[in-house]
Amino acid sequence: MKKIFFSLTLFVVLLFMENPTFARGIIIYSDGEKIERVKKLPDDASINDEHVNLGVMYKQFSIFWIPMWNYGETKYVLINDKKNTYYDLDEEDIELIRTEFNVKIPNKPTIGFWNKIGGKIIWTGFILLGLYGWWSTRKENEEAKIPDEDEEDNEAEGEEAAEEESQ
Repeated sequence: MKKIFFSLTLFVVLLFMENPTFARGIIIYSDGEKIERVKKLPDDASINDEHVNLGVMYKQFSIFWIPMWNYGETKYVLINDKKNTYYDLDEEDIELIRTEFNVKIPNKPTIGFWNKIGGKIIWTGFILLGLYGWWSTRKENEEAKIPDEDEEDNEAEGEEAAEEESQ
């Protein structure tokens, strides 16, 4: 877990560094249908000799495999164990599954925590970390540009002396 946290922190730091050589980066993103299993159905639940489970299908946009946004319709589907085939369900099919397999299914399909909220928390943290880094470097640069008052007086006296010598 520490290695994952360290890797993510290092990635974010490198992502927000101000260095023109790193200006061209690769952004890995995905946009499309996402299916996750919601309920495991009994072994006798099968279609085409394949065991199926109850799942939720929705559309998702993610960057670097971290979900950013869910959109579109969220609906129940049946998915096989390999999660490579899904079957659409209507209200009658859902009611049949409730009664036949004695499974409690909420009326409205819901998305899991990680896909619904977790990714947004991570992205908010990355953005806040980047803003903090930008703000602190900006503040350090401003402090470096402001000369001390004593230095200004010494420079002014030195310029006056140089003008007197040249005349």
